[in-house]
Amino acid sequence: MLKSLRFRLNGKLVEIEGREEQPVLDWLRDDAGLTGTREGCREGDCGACLALLGRRNLEGTGIEWVPAATCLLALGELDGRTLITVEGLAGEGPTPVMKALHVENASQCGFCSPGVTVALSHFLLAEGPRDEAAAVASVEGNLCRCTGYASIGRAARALSSDFSGLPLDFPTRLAALAARGVFPPALAATMQELPEPASPATAAPGSPPSGGSPSLGGGTDWYVRNTDPAPGLSPRFVGRDPELRFIETRGSGGGATLALGAGVTVADFFASKAVRAVAPGIERFEALVASPHIRARATLAGNIANASPVADLTAMLLALDARLVLSGTSDARELPLAEFFLGYKKTVLDGDAIIETILLPAAPRAFSFEKAARRERLDIAAVNTALSLAVDSGGAMRGVIVSAGGVGPVPLLLGTAAAALEGRKPSAPAFREAMEAARAEVAPISDVRGSAEFRKRVLGRLMAAHALRLFPGAFSAEELLA
Repeated sequence: MLKSLRFRLNGKLVEIEGREEQPVLDWLRDDAGLTGTREGCREGDCGACLALLGRRNLEGTGIEWVPAATCLLALGELDGRTLITVEGLAGEGPTPVMKALHVENASQCGFCSPGVTVALSHFLLAEGPRDEAAAVASVEGNLCRCTGYASIGRAARALSSDFSGLPLDFPTRLAALAARGVFPPALAATMQELPEPASPATAAPGSPPSGGSPSLGGGTDWYVRNTDPAPGLSPRFVGRDPELRFIETRGSGGGATLALGAGVTVADFFASKAVRAVAPGIERFEALVASPHIRARATLAGNIANASPVADLTAMLLALDARLVLSGTSDARELPLAEFFLGYKKTVLDGDAIIETILLPAAPRAFSFEKAARRERLDIAAVNTALSLAVDSGGAMRGVIVSAGGVGPVPLLLGTAAAALEGRKPSAPAFREAMEAARAEVAPISDVRGSAEFRKRVLGRLMAAHALRLFPGAFSAEELLA
């Protein structure tokens, strides 16, 4: 079904009648004639199709820019937003980012180069550190089969040095980048405002998508399975609804909760000061979850609804005692996250119901997350696990929660393992007992990521890693694994 859409593309206002379910990548190449955005994996894994997406920020007070894999981005999501492709960046010739890649011989066949250029341009534009580590991390989601990555890394480090003194204030930083040619001045002049959408982003309360069409957060799971959606779908874009993208504290005292709307992204979650107050240090685990451009678009609610038994965010939220608020004309209720899963890829969601809000107890908790995968970054876990607890005035562990993924058909809470620690002071014997309990509590299967016995052994080792992370110096790895 065609729908009126209004957005800005490379600085120019575009008004079209478009298929809102169509991947932006296909529209850019086939309709807009912008072939610099490359088609690679169509799964968001390679970064060849990256473009810069301008949208309203979490607070609703201004605009933010994120890298977006256009193979996973619906054309309907552009309504009221703005997009910049590599052609827009190069409007006045090679930019400093492109020149750095050239100087370091970081482009050979050139297929990945547009995506790398977009990722590094976003690094210079975004908030955050400008050090070498951040520069290299910004291209973690960009694959290259030619250069061996060392030259791309050198270009990233050179840019971090050359632009180390950028202003912190966004308008001033953007002006500085425009003055140095990272963004053409005419383009930069359009990057601090969004166009009016052709249709409202906020859906009527309880309104279902038409014709059984999906409700989409970031689309980063759905479009992997539906690479060429059938015409006629009319998705509900939950991730574009400002009323569903919020992080707020509700209530006070011991009963206070942290509420996260369905549109909250993975990047929003880890960047939130309120989330970091609930689980101090949780931001250290962000790099273990997907790539920068996936974290910028994927939503927590979508990660849960996808019902993967090894979803990283689900494991974390289970250990943080999350509850879900469901809304819909046929199903409106609140339930613990653990009760959401009925079986492999089966959930309680029915009809037009969506996950509207995720609720977390606001009291601070010690938190640890561990993950075993074939690669340290950018990989699906074979096994993951999270543990949270509080320590009382006498030094005993209280309110222990242990979660695990990849060891059953659904993400699990490990009650026996938690009980082995509850009320005890941290010690090697207590954690060894919890490790054995965890292994006995699960029933994994063997698949391409590991055998059932391997998963059980790994789960025990990850429990030991929790102990060493949460109580450094209290005992040694040798004591735990004796």
